[in-house]
Amino acid sequence: MTRREALIALLCAVCLAALPGCSDDMRTVGGENGPVSHNERALVLSVDEASQTAEVRILELPDKVVLSQDQTEADVRGTASFSDWGNEALPEVGDDVILTWIDTPSTELSFPIKVYDWEPTVSFYASLDDAHEVRLPASMLRFFSQTADELVADFAETPEVALSARADGEDLALTFTGKQLADYRSDVEQSLADYVSSLQDSEDVSAVEVADDHASVAITASPALLDKPLLVGQAFMAVPGMCATLQALDGATDWHVEISVIDAEKNVEVARVTLPDESVTITAESWAEAVG
Repeated sequence: MTRREALIALLCAVCLAALPGCSDDMRTVGGENGPVSHNERALVLSVDEASQTAEVRILELPDKVVLSQDQTEADVRGTASFSDWGNEALPEVGDDVILTWIDTPSTELSFPIKVYDWEPTVSFYASLDDAHEVRLPASMLRFFSQTADELVADFAETPEVALSARADGEDLALTFTGKQLADYRSDVEQSLADYVSSLQDSEDVSAVEVADDHASVAITASPALLDKPLLVGQAFMAVPGMCATLQALDGATDWHVEISVIDAEKNVEVARVTLPDESVTITAESWAEAVG
């Protein structure tokens, strides 16, 4: 299905959903003050099967909802009625869903929602050909000293970053919209640039060269670098970590980053290691031995 076809299908579904069970003044969609259609992303906070309702947090602000300085997007909530769906069709607590409803514009932070249609967020964007899965393998997470479950919890606190985050064994599977993926990649690229810039600003580092495919990093430095734990962490953890993440965002299923360390004075290679398969310990003694 093309993007145009998906959009037409979606608009037709919204129009049809407005007809059954609606009062006469709810059949017109649009208008300055009249009912408008919503396809809003929401997080299900609680479910009441008896009343067939759910308390939801709206993750994409509806039109005309304006936050004051003491409010956050987490304050925008609604009571969603699923009375036409039956208990078996209710979402579950924690579900990330797209709710379709038709109502008059509201400036309130808490409001009722008459649900005409709903589906998991990932499924909604997949129907528009705009759901992109990225897998961070277990080897990468171990390099970061993190687990898939820990990162799932982190992404749950900022649901606007991705459509979903789930543990698949020891891997982390992320699903983004095209825009979210571009934004996330931009953030990682900026972090990589910041770490490289920080290293290059040091008097102990002469140059840092990162390959275009992010598969290798060459660091030209003096042995005094080894006495700066912060710089060592940036050189051997942060920079290759950002490179590995960018490889995953490009679709790589098996990441490798080769790091070479070059003595700035004699232009001699001090060490070379390929992560995550190899490890190496660089000391002042091994550095001095390498440069002769």
